[in-house]
Amino acid sequence: MINLRRPTQKAEVMFLNPDDHRYVDIPVEKESEEIVYCKKWQGILYRFFKLGPGWNGKKIRFLAVEGHPLISYVTDKDEDGKELQATVTGTLEEFLTHIFTEKGYKGLPELLKERVRNPPVGTTINIKPYIPTKEMQKKFDEVKAASVLYDADLNSLVDLGTAKEVKNWVDKTMDRIPWILAGFGLTYVLMGLGVLKGF
Repeated sequence: MINLRRPTQKAEVMFLNPDDHRYVDIPVEKESEEIVYCKKWQGILYRFFKLGPGWNGKKIRFLAVEGHPLISYVTDKDEDGKELQATVTGTLEEFLTHIFTEKGYKGLPELLKERVRNPPVGTTINIKPYIPTKEMQKKFDEVKAASVLYDADLNSLVDLGTAKEVKNWVDKTMDRIPWILAGFGLTYVLMGLGVLKGF
């Protein structure tokens, strides 16, 4: 008997679709030690085997990737003896059509065909970090340094040609003093010449 329990905090499965780079969050209803049972989404009750861990944050999030249910590997060797490997993928619908022939597959009940088209069972995944080699890390550092310098250049060029001179009131007053003194001097000269008369 499977021991089902409700999640201790809000949980969901982030269901990634690599074909169109979209995802949907499907709420988790119950879970066991090995399986996550989700609420009905677009008419399908999804279940996910826990092969990858749940990620903790404000909620527990499992990651899963939508993909082909049947994957097989074909290995062979070329003329030089080098090993070749290819991945052959197909949907369950294509697989059953191949086994039963197209006529036999069309004869299956609609409910069964709908289950085959929308497989409700998946697996959660884990993300492994990529650890670069020393040489690759050196290249990353060079690119990062160039990027920082480029950003600094852009920031310094943002106000080019639009900057305005900003002066405080003391500087503005000091700039006017020569003109004020020149005005007094001109007035004194004009009064000495008799052009202006004193008050």
